Amino acid sequence: MEQLVAILGVPFHPITLPGAVERIESMVADGGTHYVVTPNVDFLVKVQRDAELRRILVDADLVLCDGKPIVWASRWLGGPLPCRVAGSDLIPRLLKRAEEMGWRVFLLGGEPDAVSEASRRIAAWHPTLPKVEFYSPPYRPLEEMNHAEIIGRVRSVAPDIVLVCFGCPKQEKWMSQNCHALGVPVLIGAGATVDFLADRMARAPVWMQRCGTEWLFRLLQEPRRLAMRYADDFIHFFPAVLLQRWRQRSASRIQRPKGRP
Repeated sequence: MEQLVAILGVPFHPITLPGAVERIESMVADGGTHYVVTPNVDFLVKVQRDAELRRILVDADLVLCDGKPIVWASRWLGGPLPCRVAGSDLIPRLLKRAEEMGWRVFLLGGEPDAVSEASRRIAAWHPTLPKVEFYSPPYRPLEEMNHAEIIGRVRSVAPDIVLVCFGCPKQEKWMSQNCHALGVPVLIGAGATVDFLADRMARAPVWMQRCGTEWLFRLLQEPRRLAMRYADDFIHFFPAVLLQRWRQRSASRIQRPKGRP
């Protein structure tokens, strides 16, 4: 297994998009239960205040880097991640592999109209893929959700992969709490990917994705919802990375034998 790359207490798997698809394929083949997370900068800021979320990310079977700033930080901290593996890039690749392998995919969460449209579009793009079932539970706080009903709906379909679209940290906490009761080989925290699949939200141009400014494109789409979140992320992420770098350098000086430069 590869050496994990720890950034602000979250261990990332240093693999590429094709590598992530292969790892998930192995999980489906192995059976058992697994959950996959795709932390971005906002995740890393949240874990500084949420010990439960940190534990969930540490315990995840696959942790993928969904953010260029995290890739840049990893290089500066001396454990470079090879690239960003965004959920919105991973899911279309997985749907193609699912069609090839005959996997059943279930969409859980998102707005009812969006998840229904996403299922319809997936069927059009992948005509030989088994029917993509979906369920959008009524919006409630995590502790008030009818978990038994949701689990029953999912288990009745016996999917190989469930895309959980409740948003962070709700989807990660839901997966951690319910993965064993579901008995599904792979759960993936998919966030807003259902909105991309349903064409309810446009992705940034490729050049913006590559240069790390996709966040600006999303901010222009949803300024009221995202402005304060992005400001908070900026204020806390970069100082936290600086602190981790300072601690690394301090530990290195302590461990260096006396007399050596």
